[in-house]
Amino acid sequence: PLCCVVIRRAYGIAGSAMSNAEAFQYRFAWPSGDWGSLPIEGGIEVAYKAEIEAADDPQAHLEGIRERLNRVRSPFRTAEIFGIEDIIDPRDTRPLLCEFADLAWRSLGALS
Repeated sequence: PLCCVVIRRAYGIAGSAMSNAEAFQYRFAWPSGDWGSLPIEGGIEVAYKAEIEAADDPQAHLEGIRERLNRVRSPFRTAEIFGIEDIIDPRDTRPLLCEFADLAWRSLGALS
């Protein structure tokens, strides 16, 4: 059993390591969660290098890309794609983890 609570950043392999589709698992996130394949800070320059270099005003083009990506990076918009069960109020973390522990314990008992 696996329970993950994303409270801040989870990118690339680190984000994937907190998931196992084959296991009994829950994946929650706080509203402060930020995830994806590549962080926007620093990642844009790499992912859009050729496009930025070809622009008439590279700095303005970079800012345009940054603004466009920032509009869609909300955890509420991307939770399902990242496999988040629910975005929770941080104050609800302990009760949810206790509920998970109880469900996991019963599940493991049923397997033996």
